[in-house]
Amino acid sequence: MITFEYRFDVLPGKLAEYGKYVRGPGKDVWLKFQGVKAVRVYKSMLGGSSPQRQVQVDLENLAALEKILADPAFQKVKEKFHGLVTHVTDSLLVQVSEKKK
Repeated sequence: MITFEYRFDVLPGKLAEYGKYVRGPGKDVWLKFQGVKAVRVYKSMLGGSSPQRQVQVDLENLAALEKILADPAFQKVKEKFHGLVTHVTDSLLVQVSEKKK
């Protein structure tokens, strides 16, 4: 399993439009694709800090991510997303350990 993680800030003045996006075309966009195991969305507790949002998508493998990113329907939603956000960064994570109390 891999985790695709991306972080971003909502553009100033676009918060309401971003809200419509996550309730509309961006709603559960990742879960529509095969190979996605889980999606976690985080919002900064500190308000003005950057990044304001963070999304983690757990996928079966890198091939699943590549297929999603190449999908025309996903690309259309992604284009809308990039019109509402800034400072987008991403990374691919592989878990090496986990400890629980």
